[in-house]
Amino acid sequence: MTYKHFLLFLVLFAPSVGCNGNGSSKGVDVSGTVLIDGKPLEGVEVYFYTDQFEGFGKTNAEGKYQLVAGAVPGPNKIYFKKANPDAVSGIDMSIPGMDAGQVAAMAEAKAADYGGKKNATSLSLVPPEYSDPKTTKLSFPVPAGGTSNADFKISSK
Repeated sequence: MTYKHFLLFLVLFAPSVGCNGNGSSKGVDVSGTVLIDGKPLEGVEVYFYTDQFEGFGKTNAEGKYQLVAGAVPGPNKIYFKKANPDAVSGIDMSIPGMDAGQVAAMAEAKAADYGGKKNATSLSLVPPEYSDPKTTKLSFPVPAGGTSNADFKISSK
């Protein structure tokens, strides 16, 4: 391939490459509030996802969040994560390379007793029906222009 052919390739095909499969590297702006049992819970990770894209945000002390890269317009599945501090206490977060997956695995190991039974300490402050991306029943229709009213009221019971 000559230099001219390479440049022609870049000009013709590079614009069609995007991060979310629709030619755009960012979704539309989405924000809202998450309340658990009627109260805000700080530090809840909020995920909007489709087959092509996943948007992420984190709640503040008032339960408000904004997705960092937005979400794609249309129906999105929603799930939340918030580790229970009692389940992750004692895990050394200063270990180089420690990430959320490793912390979750360590917390799960900590939550199990020697007989393989779970103790009373739950890994998450968000119930499984809202925190598992495979089984969540929550969804939200993201409008083409985005929204600031993607609000959720969930129960811990």
